Amino acid sequence: MRVRPSLLFAAAVLCAVTQPARLPAQAITNEVWQYTLLPDSRLVDDCPICGRPTILVPLRGTFSLRPVQANPLFSTYAWETIAWAADNGAGASYQVRGQGTFQVGGEVAVMQDLFLAVQIDTGWTNRLCYFTNGVRTLTRLWPMIQISVDQTNGLPIQQFHLDLSAAPFREIWFSTRAGFHAGVWQPPTNYVSPGDLLASAGRVVKTNPQLTARLGVMPVVPDLGLKDIDVLPGGEIAFSIEQDIFSEILGPLDHGDLLTDRGRVLATNAQLIAAFSPAPPVADVGLAAVQVLDSGEINFSVQTNFFSETLGRNIASGDWLSSRGGVVRNNADLLARFFPANPKQDYGLAAAYVWPSGEIWFATANGFTSTNGTAYLAGDLLSEQGYVVYHNLDLLAPFAPLEDLSNFGLDALFVVTDVTPPPPADHATAITPDPATGNLTLQFAGLGRVWQLERASTLPGPWTPVSPITTDLPLPDAGALTNLPHAFYRLREW
Repeated sequence: MRVRPSLLFAAAVLCAVTQPARLPAQAITNEVWQYTLLPDSRLVDDCPICGRPTILVPLRGTFSLRPVQANPLFSTYAWETIAWAADNGAGASYQVRGQGTFQVGGEVAVMQDLFLAVQIDTGWTNRLCYFTNGVRTLTRLWPMIQISVDQTNGLPIQQFHLDLSAAPFREIWFSTRAGFHAGVWQPPTNYVSPGDLLASAGRVVKTNPQLTARLGVMPVVPDLGLKDIDVLPGGEIAFSIEQDIFSEILGPLDHGDLLTDRGRVLATNAQLIAAFSPAPPVADVGLAAVQVLDSGEINFSVQTNFFSETLGRNIASGDWLSSRGGVVRNNADLLARFFPANPKQDYGLAAAYVWPSGEIWFATANGFTSTNGTAYLAGDLLSEQGYVVYHNLDLLAPFAPLEDLSNFGLDALFVVTDVTPPPPADHATAITPDPATGNLTLQFAGLGRVWQLERASTLPGPWTPVSPITTDLPLPDAGALTNLPHAFYRLREW
Protein backbone atom coordinates (compact mmCIF):
# COMPACT_ATOMS: atom_id res chain seq x y z
CA MET A 1 0.00 0.00 0.00
CA ARG A 2 1.43 3.34 -0.98
CA VAL A 3 0.24 6.87 -1.31
CA ARG A 4 2.09 8.45 -4.17
CA PRO A 5 5.24 10.31 -3.11
CA SER A 6 4.75 13.87 -1.98
CA LEU A 7 7.27 16.61 -2.56
CA LEU A 8 8.39 18.57 0.42
CA PHE A 9 10.23 21.85 0.47
CA ALA A 10 10.53 24.68 2.95
CA ALA A 11 10.38 28.30 1.88
CA ALA A 12 10.62 31.51 3.83
CA VAL A 13 7.49 33.17 2.59
CA LEU A 14 8.86 36.70 2.93
CA CYS A 15 11.94 35.98 0.83
CA ALA A 16 12.17 37.78 -2.50
CA VAL A 17 12.48 35.22 -5.29
CA THR A 18 12.35 37.02 -8.61
CA GLN A 19 13.91 34.51 -11.00
CA PRO A 20 12.67 30.95 -11.69
CA ALA A 21 14.85 28.50 -9.81
CA ARG A 22 14.84 24.79 -9.13
CA LEU A 23 14.03 24.33 -5.46
CA PRO A 24 15.34 21.47 -3.34
CA ALA A 25 12.70 18.79 -2.95
CA GLN A 26 12.56 15.71 -0.77
CA ALA A 27 10.42 12.74 -1.73
CA ILE A 28 8.21 11.44 1.06
CA THR A 29 6.97 7.87 1.19
CA ASN A 30 3.50 8.15 2.67
CA GLU A 31 1.50 4.93 2.65
CA VAL A 32 -1.68 6.18 4.28
CA TRP A 33 -4.87 5.54 2.29
CA GLN A 34 -7.85 7.83 2.80
CA TYR A 35 -11.26 6.15 2.81
CA THR A 36 -14.70 7.64 2.31
CA LEU A 37 -17.82 6.07 3.83
CA LEU A 38 -20.38 5.06 1.22
CA PRO A 39 -24.08 5.94 1.55
CA ASP A 40 -25.13 2.55 2.90
CA SER A 41 -23.10 3.17 6.08
CA ARG A 42 -25.23 3.82 9.16
CA LEU A 43 -25.22 4.28 12.92
CA VAL A 44 -27.77 2.34 14.95
CA ASP A 45 -28.77 3.74 18.36
CA ASP A 46 -30.73 1.23 20.43
CA CYS A 47 -32.09 1.05 23.97
CA PRO A 48 -32.20 -2.61 25.05
CA ILE A 49 -34.35 -2.04 28.17
CA CYS A 50 -36.59 0.93 27.45
CA GLY A 51 -38.40 -0.26 24.34
CA ARG A 52 -38.05 3.01 22.42
CA PRO A 53 -37.85 2.77 18.64
CA THR A 54 -34.38 2.01 17.32
CA ILE A 55 -32.76 5.06 15.71
CA LEU A 56 -31.17 4.38 12.32
CA VAL A 57 -29.04 7.26 10.99
CA PRO A 58 -26.96 7.48 7.78
CA LEU A 59 -23.29 7.78 8.63
CA ARG A 60 -20.96 9.98 6.53
CA GLY A 61 -17.31 10.91 6.68
CA THR A 62 -13.75 9.76 6.13
CA PHE A 63 -10.96 7.83 7.84
CA SER A 64 -7.51 6.58 6.91
CA LEU A 65 -5.66 3.27 6.97
CA ARG A 66 -1.96 3.19 7.76
CA PRO A 67 -0.03 -0.09 7.44
CA VAL A 68 1.51 -1.23 10.71
CA GLN A 69 2.65 -4.80 10.14
CA ALA A 70 2.50 -7.45 7.42
CA ASN A 71 3.39 -11.12 7.25
CA PRO A 72 2.54 -13.89 4.76
CA LEU A 73 -0.86 -14.41 6.41
CA PHE A 74 -2.09 -11.10 7.81
CA SER A 75 -1.80 -7.38 7.24
CA THR A 76 -2.46 -5.03 10.15
CA TYR A 77 -3.47 -1.39 9.76
CA ALA A 78 -4.04 1.53 12.07
CA TRP A 79 -7.58 2.86 11.46
CA GLU A 80 -7.05 6.59 12.06
CA THR A 81 -8.41 10.16 11.67
CA ILE A 82 -12.03 9.05 12.01
CA ALA A 83 -14.28 12.00 11.20
CA TRP A 84 -17.86 10.74 10.94
CA ALA A 85 -21.20 12.46 11.33
CA ALA A 86 -24.73 11.09 11.46
CA ASP A 87 -27.91 13.14 11.19
CA ASN A 88 -31.38 11.91 10.30
CA GLY A 89 -32.87 15.40 9.91
CA ALA A 90 -35.33 14.70 12.73
CA GLY A 91 -33.27 15.74 15.71
CA ALA A 92 -30.91 12.77 16.03
CA SER A 93 -27.34 13.95 15.47
CA TYR A 94 -24.03 12.25 16.26
CA GLN A 95 -20.32 13.06 15.92
CA VAL A 96 -17.87 10.15 15.90
CA ARG A 97 -14.11 10.61 16.44
CA GLY A 98 -11.37 8.15 17.34
CA GLN A 99 -9.16 5.37 16.04
CA GLY A 100 -8.77 1.63 15.87
CA THR A 101 -6.95 -1.40 14.50
CA PHE A 102 -7.88 -3.37 11.40
CA GLN A 103 -6.52 -6.75 10.33
CA VAL A 104 -7.18 -8.63 7.11
CA GLY A 105 -5.89 -12.00 5.90
CA GLY A 106 -6.02 -15.66 6.76
CA GLU A 107 -4.56 -19.09 6.12
CA VAL A 108 -7.63 -20.86 4.73
CA ALA A 109 -10.07 -18.03 4.02
CA VAL A 110 -9.61 -14.26 4.03
CA MET A 111 -11.03 -12.76 7.21
CA GLN A 112 -11.22 -9.27 8.70
CA ASP A 113 -11.14 -7.98 12.28
CA LEU A 114 -11.78 -4.44 13.44
CA PHE A 115 -11.46 -2.85 16.87
CA LEU A 116 -12.56 0.77 17.30
CA ALA A 117 -12.24 3.13 20.26
CA VAL A 118 -14.31 6.22 19.44
CA GLN A 119 -15.99 9.12 21.18
CA ILE A 120 -19.66 9.40 20.20
CA ASP A 121 -21.10 12.83 20.89
CA THR A 122 -24.89 12.91 20.76
CA GLY A 123 -25.21 16.52 21.85
CA TRP A 124 -26.21 15.55 25.38
CA THR A 125 -23.78 12.69 26.03
CA ASN A 126 -20.20 12.13 24.93
CA ARG A 127 -19.00 8.61 25.66
CA LEU A 128 -15.95 6.54 24.81
CA CYS A 129 -17.32 3.50 22.98
CA TYR A 130 -15.53 0.29 22.02
CA PHE A 131 -16.57 -1.72 18.97
CA THR A 132 -15.62 -5.01 17.38
CA ASN A 133 -17.06 -7.26 14.70
CA GLY A 134 -18.80 -10.57 15.27
CA VAL A 135 -18.85 -11.68 11.62
CA ARG A 136 -15.33 -11.93 10.18
CA THR A 137 -16.19 -12.83 6.59
CA LEU A 138 -14.78 -10.54 3.91
CA THR A 139 -17.77 -9.51 1.78
CA ARG A 140 -16.16 -7.04 -0.64
CA LEU A 141 -13.08 -7.24 -2.81
CA TRP A 142 -10.11 -5.63 -1.06
CA PRO A 143 -9.35 -2.73 -0.76
CA MET A 144 -13.11 -2.06 -0.48
CA ILE A 145 -14.39 -2.49 3.07
CA GLN A 146 -17.75 -3.64 4.37
CA ILE A 147 -18.00 -4.57 8.04
CA SER A 148 -20.48 -4.36 10.92
CA VAL A 149 -19.32 -3.74 14.49
CA ASP A 150 -21.14 -3.89 17.83
CA GLN A 151 -20.45 -1.82 20.92
CA THR A 152 -18.85 -3.92 23.63
CA ASN A 153 -19.26 -1.44 26.51
CA GLY A 154 -22.82 -0.33 25.87
CA LEU A 155 -25.28 0.69 28.55
CA PRO A 156 -28.72 -0.82 29.21
CA ILE A 157 -30.25 2.46 28.08
CA GLN A 158 -28.02 2.98 25.03
CA GLN A 159 -26.25 0.51 22.77
CA PHE A 160 -24.62 1.48 19.45
CA HIS A 161 -24.01 -0.54 16.29
CA LEU A 162 -22.14 0.60 13.17
CA ASP A 163 -22.56 -0.68 9.61
CA LEU A 164 -19.52 0.51 7.67
CA SER A 165 -19.10 0.47 3.90
CA ALA A 166 -16.10 2.36 2.57
CA ALA A 167 -13.95 2.84 -0.51
CA PRO A 168 -10.42 4.29 -0.69
CA PHE A 169 -11.02 7.49 -2.64
CA ARG A 170 -10.61 11.19 -2.03
CA GLU A 171 -12.92 12.40 -4.79
CA ILE A 172 -15.02 10.96 -7.61
CA TRP A 173 -15.06 13.10 -10.76
CA PHE A 174 -18.08 12.77 -13.04
CA SER A 175 -20.51 14.52 -15.36
CA THR A 176 -24.29 14.29 -15.65
CA ARG A 177 -26.63 13.86 -18.61
CA ALA A 178 -28.99 16.57 -17.41
CA GLY A 179 -27.95 20.03 -16.31
CA PHE A 180 -29.17 21.42 -12.98
CA HIS A 181 -29.09 24.42 -10.69
CA ALA A 182 -26.99 23.88 -7.57
CA GLY A 183 -28.79 24.89 -4.40
CA VAL A 184 -25.48 25.50 -2.61
CA TRP A 185 -24.73 28.53 -4.82
CA GLN A 186 -26.65 31.69 -5.56
CA PRO A 187 -28.29 32.36 -8.93
CA PRO A 188 -27.69 33.27 -11.68
CA THR A 189 -24.26 31.59 -11.56
CA ASN A 190 -25.44 28.31 -10.04
CA TYR A 191 -26.26 26.45 -13.27
CA VAL A 192 -24.22 23.28 -13.78
CA SER A 193 -23.97 22.13 -17.38
CA PRO A 194 -24.10 18.46 -18.39
CA GLY A 195 -20.76 19.14 -20.07
CA ASP A 196 -19.06 20.26 -16.85
CA LEU A 197 -16.69 17.98 -14.95
CA LEU A 198 -17.81 17.73 -11.31
CA ALA A 199 -16.31 16.42 -8.06
CA SER A 200 -18.16 14.45 -5.39
CA ALA A 201 -16.95 17.06 -2.90
CA GLY A 202 -19.50 19.45 -4.43
CA ARG A 203 -17.46 21.60 -6.80
CA VAL A 204 -16.88 22.07 -10.52
CA VAL A 205 -13.46 20.71 -11.49
CA LYS A 206 -13.61 22.08 -15.05
CA THR A 207 -16.38 23.81 -16.93
CA ASN A 208 -17.06 22.56 -20.44
CA PRO A 209 -15.59 25.73 -21.99
CA GLN A 210 -12.41 25.17 -19.98
CA LEU A 211 -12.17 21.58 -21.25
CA THR A 212 -12.73 22.52 -24.90
CA ALA A 213 -11.02 25.94 -25.04
CA ARG A 214 -7.94 24.69 -26.93
CA LEU A 215 -9.82 22.67 -29.54
CA GLY A 216 -10.01 25.69 -31.84
CA VAL A 217 -13.77 25.65 -32.32
CA MET A 218 -14.92 28.93 -33.87
CA PRO A 219 -17.21 30.54 -33.10
CA VAL A 220 -16.95 29.45 -29.49
CA VAL A 221 -19.79 27.08 -28.57
CA PRO A 222 -21.07 27.36 -24.97
CA ASP A 223 -21.21 23.62 -24.34
CA LEU A 224 -20.07 20.68 -26.46
CA GLY A 225 -21.13 18.06 -23.91
CA LEU A 226 -19.01 15.50 -22.08
CA LYS A 227 -19.38 11.72 -22.40
CA ASP A 228 -16.31 10.26 -20.76
CA ILE A 229 -13.16 11.24 -18.91
CA ASP A 230 -9.68 10.10 -17.96
CA VAL A 231 -6.68 12.01 -16.66
CA LEU A 232 -3.28 11.35 -18.21
CA PRO A 233 0.22 11.92 -16.76
CA GLY A 234 0.94 15.63 -16.60
CA GLY A 235 -2.67 16.48 -15.78
CA GLU A 236 -3.93 16.23 -19.36
CA ILE A 237 -7.66 15.44 -19.44
CA ALA A 238 -8.91 13.05 -22.13
CA PHE A 239 -12.60 13.21 -23.09
CA SER A 240 -15.09 13.10 -25.93
CA ILE A 241 -17.89 15.50 -26.83
CA GLU A 242 -21.57 15.03 -27.64
CA GLN A 243 -21.59 16.40 -31.19
CA ASP A 244 -19.62 16.51 -34.41
CA ILE A 245 -17.96 19.89 -34.90
CA PHE A 246 -15.29 21.65 -36.97
CA SER A 247 -12.05 22.88 -35.43
CA GLU A 248 -10.06 25.68 -37.03
CA ILE A 249 -6.93 23.90 -35.77
CA LEU A 250 -7.70 20.18 -35.93
CA GLY A 251 -10.31 20.01 -38.71
CA PRO A 252 -13.50 17.92 -38.37
CA LEU A 253 -13.98 16.39 -34.91
CA ASP A 254 -16.40 13.49 -34.49
CA HIS A 255 -18.37 12.78 -31.33
CA GLY A 256 -16.53 9.45 -31.01
CA ASP A 257 -13.01 10.92 -31.14
CA LEU A 258 -10.95 10.94 -27.96
CA LEU A 259 -9.74 14.52 -27.42
CA THR A 260 -7.78 16.28 -24.68
CA ASP A 261 -7.94 19.65 -22.97
CA ARG A 262 -4.48 20.37 -24.40
CA GLY A 263 -6.09 20.71 -27.82
CA ARG A 264 -5.14 17.44 -29.47
CA VAL A 265 -6.78 14.29 -30.77
CA LEU A 266 -5.56 11.39 -28.67
CA ALA A 267 -7.29 8.83 -30.90
CA THR A 268 -9.92 9.10 -33.59
CA ASN A 269 -12.94 6.86 -33.35
CA ALA A 270 -11.74 4.97 -36.42
CA GLN A 271 -8.39 4.30 -34.72
CA LEU A 272 -10.09 3.05 -31.55
CA ILE A 273 -12.16 0.42 -33.37
CA ALA A 274 -9.72 -0.42 -36.20
CA ALA A 275 -8.51 -3.67 -34.58
CA PHE A 276 -12.12 -4.94 -34.57
CA SER A 277 -12.41 -4.60 -38.37
CA PRO A 278 -16.03 -3.35 -38.39
CA ALA A 279 -18.11 -4.88 -41.18
CA PRO A 280 -19.50 -3.09 -43.03
CA PRO A 281 -17.08 -0.19 -42.38
CA VAL A 282 -18.58 2.50 -40.17
CA ALA A 283 -17.68 6.17 -39.90
CA ASP A 284 -18.20 6.66 -36.16
CA VAL A 285 -19.77 4.41 -33.51
CA GLY A 286 -19.45 7.02 -30.75
CA LEU A 287 -17.65 6.83 -27.45
CA ALA A 288 -19.34 6.44 -24.06
CA ALA A 289 -16.76 5.32 -21.46
CA VAL A 290 -12.97 5.38 -21.52
CA GLN A 291 -9.86 4.58 -19.51
CA VAL A 292 -6.33 5.05 -20.87
CA LEU A 293 -3.81 2.53 -19.56
CA ASP A 294 -0.15 3.30 -18.90
CA SER A 295 0.75 0.90 -21.73
CA GLY A 296 -1.08 3.09 -24.24
CA GLU A 297 -3.95 0.62 -24.58
CA ILE A 298 -7.35 2.30 -24.34
CA ASN A 299 -10.38 0.61 -22.83
CA PHE A 300 -13.70 2.05 -23.97
CA SER A 301 -17.34 1.49 -24.84
CA VAL A 302 -19.26 2.65 -27.91
CA GLN A 303 -22.70 4.14 -28.45
CA THR A 304 -23.68 2.21 -31.58
CA ASN A 305 -23.56 -1.56 -32.00
CA PHE A 306 -21.45 -2.98 -34.83
CA PHE A 307 -20.20 -6.32 -36.16
CA SER A 308 -16.53 -7.19 -35.67
CA GLU A 309 -15.07 -9.19 -38.53
CA THR A 310 -11.98 -9.92 -36.41
CA LEU A 311 -13.99 -11.51 -33.57
CA GLY A 312 -16.86 -12.79 -35.68
CA ARG A 313 -19.45 -11.35 -33.32
CA ASN A 314 -21.57 -8.31 -32.62
CA ILE A 315 -20.10 -5.62 -30.41
CA ALA A 316 -22.74 -4.04 -28.18
CA SER A 317 -22.82 -0.60 -26.60
CA GLY A 318 -22.61 -2.17 -23.14
CA ASP A 319 -19.37 -4.08 -23.79
CA TRP A 320 -16.08 -2.89 -22.25
CA LEU A 321 -13.57 -3.02 -25.10
CA SER A 322 -9.84 -2.80 -25.71
CA SER A 323 -8.28 -0.76 -28.53
CA ARG A 324 -6.24 -3.91 -29.23
CA GLY A 325 -9.39 -5.54 -30.55
CA GLY A 326 -10.73 -7.56 -27.64
CA VAL A 327 -13.77 -7.53 -25.35
CA VAL A 328 -12.52 -6.99 -21.78
CA ARG A 329 -15.96 -7.57 -20.23
CA ASN A 330 -19.31 -7.93 -21.95
CA ASN A 331 -22.39 -6.20 -20.60
CA ALA A 332 -23.93 -9.38 -19.25
CA ASP A 333 -20.83 -10.14 -17.16
CA LEU A 334 -20.75 -6.61 -15.74
CA LEU A 335 -24.36 -6.92 -14.61
CA ALA A 336 -24.39 -10.61 -13.64
CA ARG A 337 -24.34 -10.06 -9.86
CA PHE A 338 -27.33 -7.71 -10.09
CA PHE A 339 -29.44 -10.49 -11.67
CA PRO A 340 -31.24 -8.41 -14.33
CA ALA A 341 -34.78 -9.56 -15.01
CA ASN A 342 -33.87 -9.62 -18.70
CA PRO A 343 -30.26 -10.90 -18.67
CA LYS A 344 -29.98 -11.01 -22.47
CA GLN A 345 -30.71 -7.33 -22.95
CA ASP A 346 -27.82 -4.90 -23.42
CA TYR A 347 -28.14 -1.88 -21.10
CA GLY A 348 -25.23 0.12 -22.47
CA LEU A 349 -22.15 1.38 -20.66
CA ALA A 350 -22.08 5.13 -20.02
CA ALA A 351 -19.06 5.39 -17.68
CA ALA A 352 -16.45 3.06 -16.20
CA TYR A 353 -13.43 3.02 -13.90
CA VAL A 354 -11.23 -0.04 -13.32
CA TRP A 355 -9.50 -0.36 -9.94
CA PRO A 356 -6.02 -1.91 -9.67
CA SER A 357 -7.73 -4.94 -8.07
CA GLY A 358 -9.72 -5.43 -11.29
CA GLU A 359 -13.04 -4.33 -9.76
CA ILE A 360 -15.01 -2.18 -12.20
CA TRP A 361 -17.22 0.72 -11.19
CA PHE A 362 -19.66 1.70 -13.93
CA ALA A 363 -22.95 3.28 -14.91
CA THR A 364 -25.32 1.89 -17.52
CA ALA A 365 -26.83 3.94 -20.33
CA ASN A 366 -30.27 2.52 -19.52
CA GLY A 367 -31.86 1.54 -16.23
CA PHE A 368 -32.87 -2.03 -15.42
CA THR A 369 -34.73 -4.12 -12.85
CA SER A 370 -33.41 -7.19 -11.05
CA THR A 371 -35.27 -10.46 -10.69
CA ASN A 372 -36.31 -9.46 -7.15
CA GLY A 373 -37.83 -6.19 -8.40
CA THR A 374 -35.02 -3.81 -7.37
CA ALA A 375 -34.73 -0.92 -9.81
CA TYR A 376 -31.35 0.48 -10.85
CA LEU A 377 -31.28 3.84 -12.62
CA ALA A 378 -29.03 4.76 -15.52
CA GLY A 379 -27.32 7.36 -13.32
CA ASP A 380 -26.52 5.00 -10.44
CA LEU A 381 -22.84 4.18 -9.88
CA LEU A 382 -22.53 0.41 -9.63
CA SER A 383 -19.80 -2.14 -8.95
CA GLU A 384 -19.54 -5.31 -11.01
CA GLN A 385 -19.13 -7.01 -7.62
CA GLY A 386 -22.89 -6.55 -7.24
CA TYR A 387 -23.44 -3.51 -5.02
CA VAL A 388 -24.48 0.11 -5.49
CA VAL A 389 -21.59 2.49 -4.85
CA TYR A 390 -23.78 5.61 -5.05
CA HIS A 391 -27.34 6.14 -6.11
CA ASN A 392 -27.43 9.07 -8.49
CA LEU A 393 -29.03 11.50 -6.04
CA ASP A 394 -26.56 10.51 -3.30
CA LEU A 395 -23.64 11.35 -5.60
CA LEU A 396 -25.19 14.73 -6.40
CA ALA A 397 -26.27 15.53 -2.82
CA PRO A 398 -23.34 17.93 -2.13
CA PHE A 399 -24.69 20.15 -4.94
CA ALA A 400 -28.29 20.12 -3.61
CA PRO A 401 -29.90 20.25 -7.11
CA LEU A 402 -33.00 22.42 -7.21
CA GLU A 403 -34.62 20.39 -9.98
CA ASP A 404 -36.95 17.63 -8.79
CA LEU A 405 -35.52 14.72 -10.79
CA SER A 406 -35.01 11.15 -9.68
CA ASN A 407 -31.97 10.76 -11.93
CA PHE A 408 -29.59 13.24 -13.56
CA GLY A 409 -27.62 10.55 -15.37
CA LEU A 410 -23.91 9.76 -15.21
CA ASP A 411 -21.59 10.08 -18.20
CA ALA A 412 -17.95 10.55 -17.16
CA LEU A 413 -16.06 8.87 -14.31
CA PHE A 414 -12.60 9.27 -12.76
CA VAL A 415 -11.54 8.34 -9.22
CA VAL A 416 -8.83 10.12 -7.22
CA THR A 417 -7.49 7.34 -5.02
CA ASP A 418 -4.40 6.54 -2.99
CA VAL A 419 -4.57 2.94 -4.26
CA THR A 420 -3.22 3.68 -7.74
CA PRO A 421 0.54 3.25 -8.17
CA PRO A 422 2.33 6.52 -7.41
CA PRO A 423 3.83 8.49 -10.29
CA PRO A 424 7.53 9.37 -10.46
CA ALA A 425 8.23 12.12 -7.96
CA ASP A 426 7.61 15.64 -9.18
CA HIS A 427 10.09 18.37 -8.39
CA ALA A 428 9.60 22.00 -7.50
CA THR A 429 10.96 24.37 -10.15
CA ALA A 430 10.05 27.85 -8.95
CA ILE A 431 8.50 29.89 -6.18
CA THR A 432 7.23 33.29 -7.25
CA PRO A 433 6.10 35.96 -4.78
CA ASP A 434 3.83 38.80 -5.88
CA PRO A 435 4.18 41.67 -3.38
CA ALA A 436 1.35 43.57 -5.05
CA THR A 437 -1.26 40.88 -4.25
CA GLY A 438 0.48 39.08 -1.41
CA ASN A 439 0.17 35.81 -3.31
CA LEU A 440 2.80 33.10 -3.58
CA THR A 441 2.84 30.84 -6.65
CA LEU A 442 4.56 27.45 -6.66
CA GLN A 443 5.54 25.64 -9.85
CA PHE A 444 6.27 21.92 -10.16
CA ALA A 445 7.27 19.59 -12.97
CA GLY A 446 6.58 15.86 -13.20
CA LEU A 447 4.27 13.08 -14.30
CA GLY A 448 1.51 13.20 -11.70
CA ARG A 449 -2.08 13.24 -12.93
CA VAL A 450 -3.67 15.40 -10.25
CA TRP A 451 -2.21 17.47 -7.44
CA GLN A 452 -3.03 19.18 -4.17
CA LEU A 453 -0.83 21.74 -2.47
CA GLU A 454 -0.52 21.41 1.31
CA ARG A 455 0.96 23.80 3.86
CA ALA A 456 2.22 23.60 7.45
CA SER A 457 3.68 26.09 9.89
CA THR A 458 6.20 23.51 11.15
CA LEU A 459 7.91 20.69 9.31
CA PRO A 460 6.21 17.84 11.26
CA GLY A 461 2.79 19.35 10.44
CA PRO A 462 -0.14 19.19 10.71
CA TRP A 463 -0.58 19.73 6.97
CA THR A 464 -3.66 21.42 5.58
CA PRO A 465 -4.78 21.72 1.93
CA VAL A 466 -4.12 25.04 0.24
CA SER A 467 -5.68 24.07 -3.09
CA PRO A 468 -8.42 21.72 -4.20
CA ILE A 469 -7.38 18.53 -5.99
CA THR A 470 -6.62 19.80 -9.49
CA THR A 471 -4.99 19.07 -12.84
CA ASP A 472 -3.66 22.61 -13.05
CA LEU A 473 -0.15 23.86 -12.34
CA PRO A 474 1.25 26.19 -11.00
CA LEU A 475 -0.51 26.32 -7.64
CA PRO A 476 -1.08 29.62 -5.83
CA ASP A 477 -1.31 30.33 -2.11
CA ALA A 478 -3.41 33.49 -1.94
CA GLY A 479 -2.31 36.02 0.64
CA ALA A 480 0.62 33.95 1.92
CA LEU A 481 3.08 36.85 1.79
CA THR A 482 0.74 39.05 3.79
CA ASN A 483 -0.59 36.60 6.32
CA LEU A 484 2.24 34.15 7.07
CA PRO A 485 5.69 34.80 8.58
CA HIS A 486 6.92 31.48 7.18
CA ALA A 487 5.54 28.24 5.77
CA PHE A 488 6.42 24.74 4.67
CA TYR A 489 4.81 23.33 1.52
CA ARG A 490 4.44 19.89 0.06
CA LEU A 491 2.76 18.62 -3.07
CA ARG A 492 0.48 15.62 -2.78
CA GLU A 493 0.12 13.91 -6.13
CA TRP A 494 -1.81 11.05 -7.67
